Amino acid sequence: MGWKTPKFEYVNGYKIVETDGPTFTVYDGALRLGDDFPYSGEATAFAKSLPTGDAAQPVNLGPRF
Repeated sequence: MGWKTPKFEYVNGYKIVETDGPTFTVYDGALRLGDDFPYSGEATAFAKSLPTGDAAQPVNLGPRF
């Protein structure tokens, strides 16, 4: 087992984080919403079902080398 860097994306103003398993978790800022989802599509559908999030995507978010 190795250490894996979590991957994330923003959907409807909410952050979806992929962790080990893989499992997908939806966050509004630091607040975790809902349960862990086994598929990214389920987490995306959950985020889209929520009202638009207040947490805006940071302007400087992009690849870091």
